[in-house]
Amino acid sequence: MNGRLAAALSAALAVSGCAAHAPARPAGAAADDPAALAVLAQATTHCRPLRTATTEIRLSGRAGREQIRARLLAGFGDPDRLRLEALAPFGGPALVLASDGGPATLYFPRERQVLPGAAVRDVLDALTGLALDAADLRRLIFGCVVGDGGAGRRYGDGWQTVEDGDVRVFLRRGVVAAADYRGWQVDYAQMQGTLARQVRVRRIVSGGAIDLVAVLGDVSMNVDLDPGAFTVDVPADATPITLEDLRRTSPLAPR
Repeated sequence: MNGRLAAALSAALAVSGCAAHAPARPAGAAADDPAALAVLAQATTHCRPLRTATTEIRLSGRAGREQIRARLLAGFGDPDRLRLEALAPFGGPALVLASDGGPATLYFPRERQVLPGAAVRDVLDALTGLALDAADLRRLIFGCVVGDGGAGRRYGDGWQTVEDGDVRVFLRRGVVAAADYRGWQVDYAQMQGTLARQVRVRRIVSGGAIDLVAVLGDVSMNVDLDPGAFTVDVPADATPITLEDLRRTSPLAPR
């Protein structure tokens, strides 16, 4: 079973055995700037509300010692519904991960193997190193990490920040350029209106560094999605696997 599972993961994630330098952040002294909250609100109009969203994601970068590339179809529903399909070069999806707000189901259609009842963050951690739940992943991808509160600051050279608890958003000349989100560093680029089409997520972890870039294709927001999109139709004869099976055969597992 481990050999088949490893083959399935290889089909979903093209893995080989360095990321660019980190973008600049503001430095020096900052002054109080309550107007930064209004700038942030204008820069994130697409977030209010963000009920649903679908997009294609081209994922690349490094997780620990491994380089990862994948093409994903992603769907999100408020507050914490998720569907991810990893596309193989030919045929149907190599894997499907879905959650209707509770435990997730991970299914490998070609191998007919299923991991039921795991937390989204645990599955994403095993696959990519991104230990994020569905709501956190949606917020990071679409730049919706801070609400209406927080404290504004202004730096020189066009930088502003809004900080609320353990989250800080960096604005550069009226556009969301970066965020520190609960231990993750996020950088946004290739803006189309208020939405970034390139999202870089970074963090230092015990196994090394997570440094992944998601490039978004066409994005549809606030369209009605079939509730069945957040479930997986698993055949009765699918072979069950465990989270430990997934971790042992993951390309990110220690060698």
